[in-house]
Amino acid sequence: MLSSCATLQPKEFSININLITVNSEQKPIDAHCSLYSSSSKLETLAPKKITFVSQCSSINIICKSGNLSGEHGVIKSRDMSSEGSFLFNTGIGYLFDRAVDTVTPMGSLMNLLDSDEEDCVTDREITIVLE
Repeated sequence: MLSSCATLQPKEFSININLITVNSEQKPIDAHCSLYSSSSKLETLAPKKITFVSQCSSINIICKSGNLSGEHGVIKSRDMSSEGSFLFNTGIGYLFDRAVDTVTPMGSLMNLLDSDEEDCVTDREITIVLE
């Protein structure tokens, strides 16, 4: 029973993101961005329209251009806590959740049961200000 539960995979969604990066004067700027969720990671150049395949979970984006950097966190209210905020905002959330899924056989099942498809937005426009 346990081994069959551990092979369950939460549903994945294709999230269309219009990723816009600007400087502090709101002028477009090219940047290298890393997108993280509890199930996926993607490196891309911005500004750009991308499709990010992920489970219905929080998404964090960190962008850099030379000495400038900026970030954006889309964190659901149930993910908010002082520790959870740190984990997601630093990008460690992706690694932490992957470790939990690997170490605990019920990790994948918990992610599946925790998925709330009604909250999952599949089209987003995200502007990141690099300062």
